[in-house]
Amino acid sequence: MKIILKYTIIIVLLLTVCPFAIALDKIQLKHINQLFELRNNIIAQGETLPNDINKSTEINQRTLERIFELNTSALTTIEAYFRMLKVAIASNAYKNTDTLKILNEWLKFINNQCKYDIEYLTEAEKETKILSITNQINIAKNNMILLGQITQEGINENSF
Repeated sequence: MKIILKYTIIIVLLLTVCPFAIALDKIQLKHINQLFELRNNIIAQGETLPNDINKSTEINQRTLERIFELNTSALTTIEAYFRMLKVAIASNAYKNTDTLKILNEWLKFINNQCKYDIEYLTEAEKETKILSITNQINIAKNNMILLGQITQEGINENSF
């Protein structure tokens, strides 16, 4: 019974993920692949932050907590974009002008948020001289810069 359940779960996962992957392959949007890669980088940083937060002093702790919050927000907006894109592809509405407008507005929102995050990280970088904190700030800042670039590329790709 357990074997049947395992195979059923695998088949269901394949049936739900594969159409999305196949559709993305047909659309060939570069920014989507870049968002997947960036998401993995943000997750990797997020795995190290809790330990660094516990080890840091109070002022640096708040900076690291804020980086964790920025990363969480970025991941949430990326995942929301993926879900909107998945619905658009599944309903064959991806090439619809209204759908593209909605997707682009979401990308603009992410891009705008990145600008504020980069400003915060630039200021936070000036306030610390501790190398481990500066490294975390730089990783987050580079991720936000890249996210801003990717979203702009997505807007350009979605504008036919």
